[in-house]
Formats: sequence, C-alpha cells, structure tokens
Amino acid sequence: MNTSWVAFLERPAFHIPLLLVIGFLAFSSNATISLFGETEGLYAIVTHTMMAAEDYVHLWLRGEPYFNKPPLFFWLQAGFIHSLGWSEAALRLPSIVSSLGTMITTYFLGRLLFSEIAGFWGALVCATCYAGLWFGPLAIIDPVLTFCMTLGMYAWARAYFQESSQWWYLVAFVALALGSMVKTLHALALPVLVMGIFLWMRRDRQVFREPYLWVGVVLSGLLLTGYYLLLGPEFRQHFFFEENLKRMITVSGDQKHSAWEAYWGKRPIIWYGLVIWFDLFPWSALFPVGLFLIWKRRPWLESPKELWVFLWVVVYFVAMSLAPEKHERYLMPLLPAFGLLVGYVYHRLLYKLPVSEGMGMLRGLLACLGGIFVISVFLGPILLQNKWHVPLDVIPLTLRVGLGMLGLIMIGLAIKNYLRIGLAGVGVLGLALMVTVTGFIIPGIQAEGSPRLAFDENQRRLNNQTDPISVFQSWDWREDEDEFYWDYLHGRSRIVGKGLTDSLALEELKRDVQQSSRLVMMTKDQYQEVISDDPDLSAIVLFEFYRSKKNIVLLSLDWRAQLADSLEAQQQ
Repeated sequence: MNTSWVAFLERPAFHIPLLLVIGFLAFSSNATISLFGETEGLYAIVTHTMMAAEDYVHLWLRGEPYFNKPPLFFWLQAGFIHSLGWSEAALRLPSIVSSLGTMITTYFLGRLLFSEIAGFWGALVCATCYAGLWFGPLAIIDPVLTFCMTLGMYAWARAYFQESSQWWYLVAFVALALGSMVKTLHALALPVLVMGIFLWMRRDRQVFREPYLWVGVVLSGLLLTGYYLLLGPEFRQHFFFEENLKRMITVSGDQKHSAWEAYWGKRPIIWYGLVIWFDLFPWSALFPVGLFLIWKRRPWLESPKELWVFLWVVVYFVAMSLAPEKHERYLMPLLPAFGLLVGYVYHRLLYKLPVSEGMGMLRGLLACLGGIFVISVFLGPILLQNKWHVPLDVIPLTLRVGLGMLGLIMIGLAIKNYLRIGLAGVGVLGLALMVTVTGFIIPGIQAEGSPRLAFDENQRRLNNQTDPISVFQSWDWREDEDEFYWDYLHGRSRIVGKGLTDSLALEELKRDVQQSSRLVMMTKDQYQEVISDDPDLSAIVLFEFYRSKKNIVLLSLDWRAQLADSLEAQQQ
C-alpha cells in the first residue's frame, strides 16, 4: 500500500465516524420536507387513523379495514410521533434510523467476510447510490424491511463463519421474523433460500447440529405465530392469500392478468436488469468486475465467503425478477449485497496483492462511467424539468461544471490506467451525487409544488382556519399526501363536483361562490377551459404549482354581479 489515501482508509478508527457523518447527511438532510410519494401519504393516513382510534391491532384506511400490511411499521411511526409530535421527520425517523443501521451493518458484514476496506466501501454504496438516497429516508416500509433482512444475514454469517458465535443464529432468525412482521414473508423466505442453497452447494450438514440454530427457528416461529394470531383470522386470510400468494401469480390491482402476461408488459421479467444500472449509479459500473472476480474464486468449497455473497446477489435478484409486480423501491434489500460486491472489488485491488484479471474490464467501465457522468450533468436538468417541472438552473452552473470535470478526470484516469486512483474517484462521484440529490434536486422538486406547499398556502389564505380546503374535481391529481394534509392534519376538505360532469360540477361551484367568495384549487387546464371565460365568475390566480405532470392553481373566486355591486357601493 503506497498511496496515502488508501493508508488513511485502512484505519478502522475512522470508518464508523466517517460513515455515520455521510449516512446522516444522506438520510436526514431532507427529513422535514413534505411527504411526496411512494406511499408516504397512505402510510401516514393509516398511522393517524390508528392513533386517533387508539386501536393498535386493527388497521383502517378511509373507513375500511386495512389488511395489506401488518401493523409493526405503523407502531414504529406512532412511537416517534408520541415522542416528538406530528411532523414529517417523526414519520420518517423509522426509515432514517433503519437506513443508517443497514449502512453500518453492511460495514461490519464486509469486515467480517473480507476486510475493513471491503466493509467501508460496501457501506458507502448504501448511502451514495440513487436508490439509497431516494428511498432510504422516505416514510415507507422498505428501509425498515431492508435493515431487518440485512441484520439477519449479518447475524447468520457471523454465526456460521465464526465458530465461537453460534448464538448469533438466534439474532438472525429473530431479525428475519421481525422483517416478516414489518411487511411480508419474503423477508424470511429469501434469506433462508440463500442459506439453504449455500449449505447444499457446500454439502454442509454440520450446521443443523447446532442447538442455537434450532432455538432461533423455534423463537422466530413463536414470534410470528403469536403476532398473526393477535391480528385475527380476517387479517390472516387477506394477508397470506391476497398479499402474498396472489402477488406471486398476478400483478396487484390487475387480477385479470397472470404473472406470465406481466412478464411481457410494462415491467417485464428483465426490468430490474435494466433499472438497476440507474438505481445503483455510480457504483453499478463496478458490478460486472465484482461478479467476475468472485466467479474466478471457484471452486466454491475453498471460497465459502465469496460463494455466500454471490448467492445473496443472484438469488435475491432472480427471485425479485420472477415476481410479477416490480417497483424500484423493492430493490432496497439488494443494496447491501451489491455493496459487498463493490467492497470486494476494493478488497481485491487495494487490500490484497494486485490482480490482473478483469483489469481491462475495469478500465473500460471506469471510462464509460466518466462519460455517463459528464452527459448526465448537462442532460439531467432537462430530464428533471420534463418530469418534475424544476428550473434548468436547479443545479448551480459552478457545481455542474465541477461534476463534469470529475467525469472527465475519471476518463483520463482510465486512459492512463491509474485504476487505483480511479476506484477512489468512484467514491468521489458517489459523494458528489449525494450532495447534488440531497442539496439541490430534492429541494428543487419540493419548491415547485410539494403537497405541503399547497396545503400551507391554502391554510395561510383561509379566512377561518376551520373552513374546509376546497378543490374542483381533483380525482386526476389529488394524491395520498394531499389527502393526509387536508383531511387529517387540517381536518376538513371538500371536493366540489365530485362524481359529476364538468357542467354540473361548475354549477355546484357557482352556488358555493354565490354564497361567499371561495378559495379553490384546480388544474390550470380546468381554469382555462371552465372558469376563465365564464361570465358569472371573477377569478384571481393566487398561487401556481406543479403536480403529477399538471399545473395546479389556487384561485380566489367571486360572483361578478356581487363584485360589481360591491365596487359600486365603495365608489358611492
């Protein structure tokens, strides 16, 4: 080791503090911003309803029993809310803490399997790739699920690879049981499948003679049995057969199409193979090298740790690809596994003796990564504007130029064959992506039209805080987050013309305005087509924001005749 930066990173005393600082910035920088998607609002409604009813066993959503998810995650949210009060940060703290836990657990796992270097870089992946930055802090179940599954895998590895730590089997199975209690049974099934294939390939039956293993199995079984008995037969019927079994053979909400048909639809069987390059950017450039280096470690009987990581990556990825229903956030349990794959690259190239295998591939991938980064810096703002309506200067020009220079430097390092420095450059790109996403992109999206922004603007302009928030036929843009703010935090909202045709809805709106001036939200298209030329209504646009590819306006409406009489009286 002849480079000072490698020597610095070889010091374990610096690893945990540095990772905690990076993780804190990555996951908590925007903890207080508006709820804005990926079911954040829906889960907030469930938690609010649960706490209001003081019924922590039977969940409800919009007056109907909610059987889609078990209650453990909502208990966690309620615990933070009881301590801190209602806020976006309180709702997100279970996910933020879990994401930090996943990151640190990945570090210890990499250190256990390979070296401190592998652990450090593997943990860094979890906090600086797109999927970790975007989904990790959200008030959704997947970050908590990911932590439980990662802790289970770490505990199992520690029990198996360290003979003096057999009691970690208890921790492993309890953690996986908690993952199943948070979301679904695949939290237990996928890790057990990896372990089973691993033991079968190694023809290892010794582990089944360990008493702690069976104690862990029994303890996790007791936890799950007691938990699901508590939730009642109606929940069990829906959860096990609708949420778990049917989702294995159909797409949720589309019971007419089978899994086979879904494989060739909008998100086919190869979909994760396409999106993972973006979701784990910039570290995805190192995946082929990591897989190649681990594959070359065969025979597997002599390299059990490499086999274990290989199976974790491949089994999870294949199982998720075979599921008909796919979402980017479902990839989160794979982040630690791919982090270990990346960490293994650094372990082999920086910690062990230099290897020549795969260096040509690494050189080409680093050059491609630099080129993609340069293109993304200048193309990214255009894509952000098209998708989120943010201004083109959401990322300052100086930062964009600096990021572009980093990409060019990466290309130069690859050409000059300075691969060790190039590997450090990937980490710099990851940190630069973290700063860009958390410091500019997410705040920029929020500034253009977050649900909380619209809610605060409405509340600020209401004459009486008990008045309802009114919207005009909002079925095509109102999200769960809007419903949470309007109907639960504010307490009252009214959809004018709900279920009516445009003409009948307009007549209902006119009757409201005749009684008193009215604040109302609607799409800009509705305003231009229905309101702006109406002879009876006078409208003032108070505020405009962007939502779901639609411009939304907040209007102050008056009846023209009443307004004319008022102006005439003032003149007299």
